[in-house]
Amino acid sequence: MEKLRYIVRARTDTGALADFLAMIQNDPSLELVDTIGPAQRPHTAVIAVTPQQALAFEQRLRNTQQLVFERDQPMSLFDTTAGALDRTERNTNG
Repeated sequence: MEKLRYIVRARTDTGALADFLAMIQNDPSLELVDTIGPAQRPHTAVIAVTPQQALAFEQRLRNTQQLVFERDQPMSLFDTTAGALDRTERNTNG
């Protein structure tokens, strides 16, 4: 089954994210893609999980005030928000 990327971010206490990472560390069905922040105290993690696992995490973390769980939305040059730029902000050298 295809895995999708999700972001798990600490709202304020990075210890909550460290606990989450320790919890998933030995689960071979979950993939830690990257962490963001200082090496010893990251504030954000990118994980790859199946849609069913994502739903379970979303339900488990919905009521917590410590972690945010959301779908990773990679940015690209061809993002639809590029159309919102004012003409003076666009690259017209093309």
